[in-house]
Amino acid sequence: PIGPKRFTYGPVPFRAKSFDMVQVFSVAIKEIKPELGFHWPLQVYGLVAARDNSDSRLRNIIFSRDRNHCQMLTAETHLHDSSLVLTGPSRAVVAHGPITFEIEVKVKGNKESEDNLLSSLVIDYNSNIGWTTYGKLHREIVSNKASTTEVLFAQLEDTVEATVDIKVIDGSWSNFCPRLIARTKSFPDGDFVLFDPRGDMVESDEGMIQLSRSVVTVESNGELELTAEAREHGSSIIVVSKTIMFTPKRIGTTDESLDLGFCKMDVCVSWSLIIPCN
Repeated sequence: PIGPKRFTYGPVPFRAKSFDMVQVFSVAIKEIKPELGFHWPLQVYGLVAARDNSDSRLRNIIFSRDRNHCQMLTAETHLHDSSLVLTGPSRAVVAHGPITFEIEVKVKGNKESEDNLLSSLVIDYNSNIGWTTYGKLHREIVSNKASTTEVLFAQLEDTVEATVDIKVIDGSWSNFCPRLIARTKSFPDGDFVLFDPRGDMVESDEGMIQLSRSVVTVESNGELELTAEAREHGSSIIVVSKTIMFTPKRIGTTDESLDLGFCKMDVCVSWSLIIPCN
């Protein structure tokens, strides 16, 4: 029941504040066991979620695909990425006490009875001692009998929740392959992917882009950097790149425009404080 933009428009309760939060950058299948019948490429589906003390009863979804909408996963090379196309978090992951990551990814077979479990893991993280690693990436690499999975995340100090909405107001992306990323002060080289070029861009009749992910956590004393990159279809070469910066607020919204020449967009960032623990 807890979603983003919780206190963007008020009222703001006394307990709401800026707080440490966890930023999940990627979840990747690093190795598979061919001796068990797994071979690249793989059609995968399943769930990755986080549980925190803000609402430990329900999952905060980070990746979710059903069997009818699999992701094709390839071996990681300089041209390919073995990470999942993440779809969350659905709200900020609060660093208050223990955080649990739950991972269950399956490989689609010719029929459902032939599907195989690829990754079934639980990863525990104690955010109470996470302050000792501010500014450092946590790289959790865990194996089961079928595969090895890597979760890349970080604990950010004193942050607010930012929800990004993008609307096309002129032009079109149809001739280009887009990539939209966010970066923050603590991790200037850490790409938090808002729209993954491996996905299909869905645009509403009003021009709203359905982002892969929209909720980012931003340091209160930092900046949110949003970058749009355009590549030609089938190419890894960036032909256009434009970056805009946002100064964090505690509540309310910030609007900016992003002009790539062939496409103009309005970007709205909604800011919210959080309640660390229910």
